[in-house]
Amino acid sequence: AGIDKAAIAFSIAIVSIGVGFAFYMDGVQNTTPVVSTPTVSTPVSEPKESSSFGAGVAEKVKAEADNPLKDGWDRITSVQDLGMGHESHQLAVLLVPSDKVYSGTLYYDASEPIQLVALHGPLAEGEDMGQATWSPDGETKFALTFVDPENAKGEWQFAGNALAVHTMNTEPFEVDYKVDYTEESMSDSVMTGTAMSVQDPGVGHESHQLAVLLAPSSDMYSGILTYSASENIQLVSLKGPIGADEKPAATWTPDGETIFELTFVDPKNAMGSWEFSGNALAVHTMNTNQFTVSYSVSAIAEAMEMEEKTMMEKPAGSQTHVVEIPADTSVPGCEETDTCYLPPNITINVGDTVEWPNVDTAVHTVTGGSPIGGPSGVFDSGLVMVDATYAFTFEEAGNYDYFCMVHPWMVGSVIVN
Repeated sequence: AGIDKAAIAFSIAIVSIGVGFAFYMDGVQNTTPVVSTPTVSTPVSEPKESSSFGAGVAEKVKAEADNPLKDGWDRITSVQDLGMGHESHQLAVLLVPSDKVYSGTLYYDASEPIQLVALHGPLAEGEDMGQATWSPDGETKFALTFVDPENAKGEWQFAGNALAVHTMNTEPFEVDYKVDYTEESMSDSVMTGTAMSVQDPGVGHESHQLAVLLAPSSDMYSGILTYSASENIQLVSLKGPIGADEKPAATWTPDGETIFELTFVDPKNAMGSWEFSGNALAVHTMNTNQFTVSYSVSAIAEAMEMEEKTMMEKPAGSQTHVVEIPADTSVPGCEETDTCYLPPNITINVGDTVEWPNVDTAVHTVTGGSPIGGPSGVFDSGLVMVDATYAFTFEEAGNYDYFCMVHPWMVGSVIVN
């Protein structure tokens, strides 16, 4: 498997160099005057080539000056997708295939809308059972998580053995990106795998299917799951066992006596990512037929006192998320494409902080509430000046709508788990 991964990485590097050399030679050839026979030359052909080449360099320098790279970010240009059946697509590999598990947050700003890709594997023989896959040669196969956010700019929490961004176009694209990630060896709570579902052993769930990814433990898991299933699935985390006097909204029990609090999320998809916490992790369908799921999960496991329930509800570490106040939002129009704040909707955890940098040329506000209902009083930035940043830490779970009091067509929301 290691040889296959090295071959994949080497192939990607060779294609990147080849494509770059082809683009350079094409640029040089296009600046050379076309002549009828190879023996004909003109006195002015060489100066024209030099002038055109210099102009091309100047245009590139100007373009980079107009679009400077942010501190801590990288920039990459896509190449032809090496995957079989994907030859007409473009791919930019950000984290090359590894036998360890990457997990973290990808921040991206591309020249056009892109799709997000995580790979899991390579798969063992017989593990490709209906889930999406990607292969460079037809033999080495990876399970594929393919997410289309329908945007060119945003962030994505992921786990996997490789990370890339992609388009279904033939023309190369450029993407600025930053990946805050860890690369962990396999363990009881960090893993890549493929599972077949079995009959749900829960009382009252006998007609359902369940695939347990992290078995029930006295430890509290918190982390990221990225998955690729053979059909649409639901996401499940269990907390407990709970006491007889506790009455959560939903429960699951294998025997009617040992009871767990149930978190049940239906994303209505077969591929995606989920930030979770609980004493167990599983995926589920309400069907009787078996399904297959390939996945990468990266979690930390902490021993918790059961009576410290408030701590169990809170993820292990706080994070900072960035929501940009984009340029040109001081005039109506951004509301038609839901791009007045980027991203317009974000999901975080209790204790996380959201930062709103103002990259527009006008002042704005970030005010909790709505244009119709007015300020909620939960948070209010006041005037955020040009190039300034407003930050707020969310200490309570809930849904928080917000808007700009100066430009009320600008709206966004924060969901706090």
